[in-house]
Amino acid sequence: MNITFKQLSVFVSIAHNGSMTLAAEALFMTKSALSQALAELESQLGVRLFDRQHARLYINHEGRKLLPVADELLARKQSVRMLFSEGGQDNQLRLGCSKTIGSYLLPDMLKGFAKDNCWMPQSIIANTEKISRMVEHFEIDIALLEGPSTEPNLICKPWLDDEMVVISGRDHSLSKENTVSYSRLSQERWLLREQGSSSRAYFDNQLALHLDNPQIALSLNAFDAILSCVANNLGITFISKRVLQKPFYMGHFVQLHTEHRFVRKLTLCYHKNKFISPILQNWINFSQSWSRV
Repeated sequence: MNITFKQLSVFVSIAHNGSMTLAAEALFMTKSALSQALAELESQLGVRLFDRQHARLYINHEGRKLLPVADELLARKQSVRMLFSEGGQDNQLRLGCSKTIGSYLLPDMLKGFAKDNCWMPQSIIANTEKISRMVEHFEIDIALLEGPSTEPNLICKPWLDDEMVVISGRDHSLSKENTVSYSRLSQERWLLREQGSSSRAYFDNQLALHLDNPQIALSLNAFDAILSCVANNLGITFISKRVLQKPFYMGHFVQLHTEHRFVRKLTLCYHKNKFISPILQNWINFSQSWSRV
């Protein structure tokens, strides 16, 4: 058996992209060369790695067994190359962030990381459900999430405390009250993130338990849109207090003080079978140091 790194790269690219065409474009190969490399790999292993349905390829049970091993071997190859590259640097790290982290924390993190390392990881921002799925399928190396993932194959480590608060526009009728009761909050229109986001799940599983049938007037997939609606007094929302600390938002919103505080734990997550390469360990160490600062 003579399996090559090229064949493993082809396999991983197809697993991530789901089609020969997209995988070939990602690897700068012709479709025929890509197809040949996959056929050679499957021939050597004596199994099919994908189920074909029309133009799409879906990784099957045999492919899912190979994926963690292929990912580790390619990461180890990258680590060897990094040892002997000029300056010992390599920027092939794929980072995923849920939307609040990606929008309001990631820019400051990247600034600090780039200052020390002279490069930045490839970053993808989406809701927690999608990012968790990408880590599960080895499409990204590591994720910063607003809470632990429910994916059974992910390791999630506590990373950063994040207080969630209720806010209104500065001219809202509740903005001048010292403490707003849950019965009063139950009468308001709520503007929240979409199902599948951690912010929405935290509202449903924490604050909503204190409310009497809260009215969800809007569910949107971006907090910027929600904040614009709140600023126009269309309703109130439940959001990370860190957002209010950004200079752009100061003066436009008011935190409504509730009967309890709501603090969640942001987490750092990666697949349990993920090879922790030096470059990945570097990002983990930086993230943990950044959270302490």
